Amino acid sequence: MVAATDAVTDDMISRLAETVGEGVALLDSINRSGIAKALPALTQLVECGDLERLARFARVLGAMEDAVTDDMVSRFAELAADWVTVLDRLNRSGVGKLIDLLDRLNSLGTLDRMVGNLDAVEKLVGCLGDAAREVNSAPPPRGGLMQLIRLASDAQNQRAISFALALSRRIQRQFG
Repeated sequence: MVAATDAVTDDMISRLAETVGEGVALLDSINRSGIAKALPALTQLVECGDLERLARFARVLGAMEDAVTDDMVSRFAELAADWVTVLDRLNRSGVGKLIDLLDRLNSLGTLDRMVGNLDAVEKLVGCLGDAAREVNSAPPPRGGLMQLIRLASDAQNQRAISFALALSRRIQRQFG
């Protein structure tokens, strides 16, 4: 006992007292922080393995944060600024009115009818092109009253003229 007493120095006792004092201060801080209320939740997180998953998730977030460079941040900022510019241009161009118009056409069912008629419109444009090529490649008409009578006496031509007149009347009624 005497040897143990002789071996303990004043420095050792002061460090031991300091450590005990810091430990008591730490326990007091922990007690005041209300961590005792969180212990059941922490225990449950540990038991079901969620605490380990949270720790892994935090590591992933840390790695992502470490991987992001200043160059990446500046490029992202440039991209965001470009998108804001595009959105501003779209807004000023009146695209909102176009969207409203499309919404109105859709709610009235007109948009569906237009989509359904696209095939007919495509065929009509094709017919116009074919007719223009046919007329341009044919020899010029000879002219004269007899040629006109021959054209008028052909049943297909009469049907085409009837169609053109019916179409013309409908367009005139529609537009006025």
